[in-house]
Amino acid sequence: MKKTYRSEIDGLRSLAIIGVLFYHAEIVFDSYRIFPGGFLGVDIFFVISGYLITTLILKEYQLKNSFSFKNFYKRRVKRLLPSLLIVVIVSSIFSYFLLLPIHFVEFIKSVVASFFFFSNIFFHYSGQAYGAQALSEIPLLHSWSLSLEEQFYILYPIFLVGIFIFIKKKLKLILILGIILSIIFATITNINHQSFNFYMLPSRVWELLFGALLGANIPNINIKKNEKIKEILGFLGFVIILYSFSFFDNTNNHPTYLTLVPVIGAYLVIQDNNNKSFTNRFLSVKPLVGLGLISYSLYLWHHPIFSFAKIIGVEKEDFLIKVWLIIVSILLATLTYRYVEKTFRGNNEKIYRFNKINVLATITIITISFLYSLVDYQKKQYPVIAHQIDEKTWYVTKKYFRPCFQRKTFFCSFNEKKNNNTIFLIGDSIMASLQEEIQNISIKKDLNFISMTNAGCDFLKIYQKSKKCSKKIFDNRNKKILEKKESTIILHINYGNKINDETLNDFSKRVYQYLDKNYKIILIYPIPQMNQHVSAEVKKDIANDIVPIKLVNIKLSNYLKESKKIFSFFDSLNHKNLYKVYPHEKFCDSNLKDKCIGNTQNHLYFIDTAHLSRKGSRLIGVDLIKIIDNIY
Repeated sequence: MKKTYRSEIDGLRSLAIIGVLFYHAEIVFDSYRIFPGGFLGVDIFFVISGYLITTLILKEYQLKNSFSFKNFYKRRVKRLLPSLLIVVIVSSIFSYFLLLPIHFVEFIKSVVASFFFFSNIFFHYSGQAYGAQALSEIPLLHSWSLSLEEQFYILYPIFLVGIFIFIKKKLKLILILGIILSIIFATITNINHQSFNFYMLPSRVWELLFGALLGANIPNINIKKNEKIKEILGFLGFVIILYSFSFFDNTNNHPTYLTLVPVIGAYLVIQDNNNKSFTNRFLSVKPLVGLGLISYSLYLWHHPIFSFAKIIGVEKEDFLIKVWLIIVSILLATLTYRYVEKTFRGNNEKIYRFNKINVLATITIITISFLYSLVDYQKKQYPVIAHQIDEKTWYVTKKYFRPCFQRKTFFCSFNEKKNNNTIFLIGDSIMASLQEEIQNISIKKDLNFISMTNAGCDFLKIYQKSKKCSKKIFDNRNKKILEKKESTIILHINYGNKINDETLNDFSKRVYQYLDKNYKIILIYPIPQMNQHVSAEVKKDIANDIVPIKLVNIKLSNYLKESKKIFSFFDSLNHKNLYKVYPHEKFCDSNLKDKCIGNTQNHLYFIDTAHLSRKGSRLIGVDLIKIIDNIY
């Protein structure tokens, strides 16, 4: 089947990868950051992919009056997996030596997710927000886009061929309808579920369908007709892309209707299929075409390289180091394209008499198995405390693969039976770090546990006006509590000297309403908060072989001063059904006199400045067990 090669498409790919490179490198010139919206390069790739895949499928079907799904999927595997394998293998070597145990295990999970093309799902459900920092220390975070694209490749050919066979005349209409519905879905979903919206195919499929619409249109477009208009539109599209790279700097706003800007820009560039137009001649210059040809391998290499540089602390603000990292990425991408991509994409089905697909499958299985076999060996390189660093305990407790944290309507319920009593945990992310411990306690005591935790959303009415903690969440919580008569409710207020008396009086009123209905309430007094990020400080000591490890701490007197108002308020509440827990008795004035500590030599009590580690939550759990035993 004859292919019509468009060199300007590779030029457009180069523009997309330049945007992504500059975004992750955070290149600053004269106090101005170049391409802060470069992450939108991925959206450009999606449009290009939708276009190329559609033209490929339709051309094959029109030529042969049939389409080989088997050959299509084999081509996709040979296109994507070989380079990914090389990058993963090299990244695994660096990960073994540079990542802490908990991160090495997560890296292996991301390897599996990448190989089987569900890393977008994995990163969403593990709470890894893309764009929280321009460059993540998770080497394979960028593989989310490959997985999403492959999910599209699996479903789309069946959809397209089916429509082409049965309702060919409605193809463009259906594509347009899909675009509209997906944009609406993405824009609405982004309001409350930004992570899901960013990572998942339903919110992104419209970008691929934009390219698909072009693929369905272009074969019928006459190059000579409206040539000047198309050239102007192509140049406008090029300018729009540069504009979006330069001024769209918030990943939380994408994909939404705002993402139409770079997507339409890519659409306008591709629709100009006249190779003599100014934009296409510019995009067809050899350096840009060359960069476009290696763009897939370059995309794969650049993120791990920059991530490891960040982990060892060499990328920082040094412009020259960033330039060298980009050069290394380009060199590795060139070698990978020349000796790996081209080798596996060739028509020959075998390499040294071995079937290519079998070779890829074998290397994949060996890589995964070998990495898992290294876990225990890697752990032994580090002290016990290193195994606890950076574990996001507020995301650990899950149900149906989804964290119990940040649920607004359908709260997690564990061990729910017809007649067993219920324990509710209500609060913010600090309380969410207690979820796993309370779940374990509840199951041991044969109690039902329901978690109601949201960021910045405790039991104070003051927060009801915020998006994170709306009245709707409060109402949903109350409705669920009232379904479980005479349950136990665990509540918390942290520090809060600035909270006004009216807010505290409202809290008191609602607490007594439950108490008078024979609900049991456990008040957790303010949990000490560190001034330093505990995991980060311990990590520094481990990296520098400092023994003994420094105990991150704050003055007990400062803690008591900052939490004085809440202490006085909680002390004033009394009822036969009211119980109290004092966390400072566990963390303060023990290992260090007149200090509250965030860690010991062997254990973290806090993951960061405020969130409890597993060990920290277990210390509070000791007092909770005593109270729960007393209640039940």
